[in-house]
Amino acid sequence: MAAQRRAWKRDTEVSNCEECDAAFTFFNRRHHCRKCGGIFCNKCTSDRRVIPGLDGPQRVCGDCREQLASGGRAPTQSGSAVGAGGGGGGVGARGPPERRDSVTKQRKICVLGAAYVGKSAICVQHVEDRFSSVYYPTINHTYQRKTRLHGETYLMTIIDTAGQDECSPFLPQYSIGTHGYVILFSLIDYNSFELVRSIYDKIQDCCNIDGVPLVLVGNKMDLREDRKVHEAEAQALAAEWGVPYLECSAKDARSVELVFNTVLTEIVRLEAPQ
Repeated sequence: MAAQRRAWKRDTEVSNCEECDAAFTFFNRRHHCRKCGGIFCNKCTSDRRVIPGLDGPQRVCGDCREQLASGGRAPTQSGSAVGAGGGGGGVGARGPPERRDSVTKQRKICVLGAAYVGKSAICVQHVEDRFSSVYYPTINHTYQRKTRLHGETYLMTIIDTAGQDECSPFLPQYSIGTHGYVILFSLIDYNSFELVRSIYDKIQDCCNIDGVPLVLVGNKMDLREDRKVHEAEAQALAAEWGVPYLECSAKDARSVELVFNTVLTEIVRLEAPQ
């Protein structure tokens, strides 16, 4: 029996990915999920799964991937099960698969700062719940973690960037598809704090919009005796920019989750209709 799917939309009917809302361009191509018929970007349909009735692995969206992994049961919210025979279809009725009311939303966050301030450390602590004292210079690395905010599920893609300096270019991947920023400095390195102004200016010049979602963060708050940046000075700079200021410790995990929850909150707040 051929696999049943929702009637496909024409490419011309959809200009943005139905999952992450990224605009389709020459480089960000549109693809149909071969199970539900939705239109998504390449990133959101990068997985391929075997679909009954179709030959070989097929492109699928995130929701259909989870549904196939669960043996064909539609994902439900809060772990609740779907009652058998509900909804008027009758036992054994097979209609087009319904997408969840609360679709996982994707948001991309970029972590910027000087070398040695702990960008990789806070990303690893947030995503993998661990800390490594070994330092490896980062080129660019991507992490992902799901989180809940205001009853919505978000898949946070976190870009851990190479260390910045005054002459570092603001690379396109730092802005394309990015929803918010964490500007990180080390509380025990005043030079890293001085650099955040340059990073902030580059973000403003590149994004060219008012109200870019970002937070200013001082890391290594566990090293109290070695502190070089006073909290009041950092708070004053954040107030000048009109953004939240937080302090955290990647080593003992203090406030690391708060950092990423805060930047997501800023993203959602600024996306809301004014």
